[in-house]
Amino acid sequence: MASSIASRSSLPFELVENILYKVPVESLVRFKSTCKQWCALLNDSRFIYKHLKLSREGLIRVHDHKLYQYINLETLALSSLQGPSNIYSMIHCDGLLLCQFKSDNIDRNLAIWNPFLSLVKWIKLSISYTGHWDIYGFGYDNLSRENYKILRFCNKLGYEEAEIYEFKTKLWRSVDYSCAYSWYAWYDEAVSMDGNMYWFVKRDKENSQTENFILCFDFSREIFKETCCLPFINRDDVWLLPHLSGFRGDRLSKLSKDKYGKIQVWVTNKVTDEVVSWSKYFNVTPQNLSILSRESINNTTFFIHKTNRIMLWCKEEDVKNKDIYVNVYEICEGVVEKLVETGRHRRGDKGCITKIGYIFVPSLVPVPE
Repeated sequence: MASSIASRSSLPFELVENILYKVPVESLVRFKSTCKQWCALLNDSRFIYKHLKLSREGLIRVHDHKLYQYINLETLALSSLQGPSNIYSMIHCDGLLLCQFKSDNIDRNLAIWNPFLSLVKWIKLSISYTGHWDIYGFGYDNLSRENYKILRFCNKLGYEEAEIYEFKTKLWRSVDYSCAYSWYAWYDEAVSMDGNMYWFVKRDKENSQTENFILCFDFSREIFKETCCLPFINRDDVWLLPHLSGFRGDRLSKLSKDKYGKIQVWVTNKVTDEVVSWSKYFNVTPQNLSILSRESINNTTFFIHKTNRIMLWCKEEDVKNKDIYVNVYEICEGVVEKLVETGRHRRGDKGCITKIGYIFVPSLVPVPE
């Protein structure tokens, strides 16, 4: 072991550091015990955030109540992880997951979790906690990357409130709600990107119509703001919700299906631009695939993997034997390729989780204290 460390140390440490930037997080965690110099580097925030910037997105899903799967979209390697039980919703930011739980114990309803560091921090709920009516956001102040914050808001049944939990103070405090009235968010279709939160939002209008748009919460300025309207949304197939994802770190993408079975992928320009708008990225019309069914498309996680290609993680049902299959597909115009089956179970099994998965980037970012 001593000779091994000596041979490593004979390399210029700058070269060692550049090599480590390319090593996946699951290996870096083990490398912390190699020597003090490596341990110090892997705990340094400069290295942690540069490594995060160079890392690629993958997908994570709740496989059972306390078992999780992570798939690397480059290698299609599937990892099994163990974490806290009874998660029903997650928001990803910097390799950290803000998790909501189904629990009667109010001290076990909200937590921050880094799956690859096996670290969990439970968050004391606000005294205004209202249960399943609450919507959460997770991001950070761009002036201080490590200043992570949680947003909680509720506007159901005439009750309106918005609060911020800041890890520096470990307290909840009220924030301005004036730009967030008369609307409701599809909380499972939310993205934390570049420190801010984005939701699909519906707002009721006076003529009994609704309008759809993207609402942002800016964690640096601590304000709500409307980002842009939504392009055409399946008015003939109202039961099909669009799906929201990030794109290239500074744009949003949207996936939906029309009544003819065509999958549409839309993207925005940079969300920091003065005017944000959508443009159609590409269409896909695969034939006779169960991924086009109502249940499958509504339980889908997607990611734009390459130009005009998406990765789709969805579950499908075999009508004859009533088995549920969880598969990863790569889809482009005219081509649908099944890449890997990640699980199967019987319809109605207790381990069946509705939300299929989330975009996730493994990181060494520590869970905030």
